[in-house]
Amino acid sequence: MGAPLSIKHRILPALAFGIRQKMVLMLLCVLTLALGTTTWLTIHDQQKQVLRATTEHGQDLSRIVSQALSYSVISYDYHTVQLLLDELTKARDIGYAKVLSNKGNVMAESGHAPTGANEWRMFESDILFAGKSTGRLIIGLNLDQVAQTLKDEQSSILARQVITIFLIAFGEFIALSYLIIRPVTIIYRSLTNRVEQDGQVTYNIPIVSSDEFGILSQQFNDMGTQLNQANARLQERIISADQKLTETNSRLMRQTEELKRINEELGHIAITDPLTGLFNRRHFESLLESDLALSERHGDSNSILMIDIDRFKSINDAYGHAGGDAVLREIGNILSRTIRKSDVACRLGGEEFVMLCRRTSKEQSLAVAEKVRLAIESYTFRSTEGDAIPVTVSIGIETFPNDGKIIPVEDYLNRADMALYFSKAAGRNCVTHHSNI
Repeated sequence: MGAPLSIKHRILPALAFGIRQKMVLMLLCVLTLALGTTTWLTIHDQQKQVLRATTEHGQDLSRIVSQALSYSVISYDYHTVQLLLDELTKARDIGYAKVLSNKGNVMAESGHAPTGANEWRMFESDILFAGKSTGRLIIGLNLDQVAQTLKDEQSSILARQVITIFLIAFGEFIALSYLIIRPVTIIYRSLTNRVEQDGQVTYNIPIVSSDEFGILSQQFNDMGTQLNQANARLQERIISADQKLTETNSRLMRQTEELKRINEELGHIAITDPLTGLFNRRHFESLLESDLALSERHGDSNSILMIDIDRFKSINDAYGHAGGDAVLREIGNILSRTIRKSDVACRLGGEEFVMLCRRTSKEQSLAVAEKVRLAIESYTFRSTEGDAIPVTVSIGIETFPNDGKIIPVEDYLNRADMALYFSKAAGRNCVTHHSNI
């Protein structure tokens, strides 16, 4: 949905003040500049032409009038000269006329002398008779009427230019609206919100013309079709990849579970005696190191019970190794059932076992050892053929810390082993604590 929104956000502001208004504004500026320049040049040229025509008119008029006055001036007919000047100033554009004698005296004067309020153009001409100057004629043309005519003409030109600009701008506005804005509006409305959640493009732009906008619309439609096809292929690949990924994840999960199970088995095998299911010597020594450190820190008493099967070689000789293994397994079961949850039973090797009794004093350890000894003595062991095998054990005990002192692990084991051999020497099937030796 993001792509159509961005198209909408880009196109709508441009339509709000972009294509139509900017083109019309640009056109108005160009037309105004062009027509304004043309108008100024036209008016300026017209002013020059009017001034030139006025100058020629004034010169011709002064020459003609001076010729008409030559007889009257030479004969000093002041009355005729005055009448002629009065008739002359009745003209709309002649506001002043004066005749001077050859000596510079005023023979006649008519009209109003020019002032600063009006625009005048003065023309002078010699009054000739028989090729000799007999006087001088001065005519003043009032340019107010000429200026007003120019102003009226300028206003007319400006009005025509404004109407021309308006008509051109209006026509261009209509043309832009139909030729550009209408196709663009149709295209962006067709593109707005035309992508579904699954990525399918649903727009179909109508072909509004055969020009560039029509080609653009067709290209948009073709692009939408291509996008849909590409999206369909991509979806198929995604589904296939998801299926493969799911299968791979399932296979990895199964492999992980199997590896975890194997690691757990390996970990269990690494610390377990395979015959009896009890912990092995390596794990027992590791546990003993930890408990020895805890005893040193907290001062708790712990006891080691070293257990050895009496005359185990004779059992192997009489019942074979299978019978001996059966005895070892059953003793492992008896130890597992007899010990407390906090205690640990291990097989050191051969017919020798050991127990770690946590938080157990000397007196408590003797009671635990006696309980184990009686449980094994009272149990009926059988060979693979079902024959009863009499089995007893000798047990040696050491409690740590000894007299509040911590010694190495091997020393505790040696002391428990020493107590075990003391039990063997005392007739077997008995319990001895190292402190009682």
